[in-house]
Amino acid sequence: MDPLMTLWVFFIGIILGMITGITLSYKTAVRHLKQQVQSLTIQKHGSSETMKYYPYDFDNFRFIGSPVDGIQFDEDNILFVRFDKGNTPRTREQDHIKTLLENGKVGWFEFMTTEPS
Repeated sequence: MDPLMTLWVFFIGIILGMITGITLSYKTAVRHLKQQVQSLTIQKHGSSETMKYYPYDFDNFRFIGSPVDGIQFDEDNILFVRFDKGNTPRTREQDHIKTLLENGKVGWFEFMTTEPS
């Protein structure tokens, strides 16, 4: 192969590698920023007048957004939480989740993120 062609292929590979690296870095940063926004949203709601009577420790609440608002982790239980403003009915999906929870159809799943040795 021509040395000039080899050099071009090398530079194109470097450029594609840089684009891939930047894209992955961007996605990682955006994911972290989304989590921070969710945390700030929770803190905002936690300090608002409507959250004044929330009966649990808000530090142990994790915002999900959909299909339920979040999950409350306590020492003795885990609760799926929906913030009801009084005028919005539960969706069909939320009713289904509530039924599954009430019927004990809840489990634990671990997914191995690395190949077993």
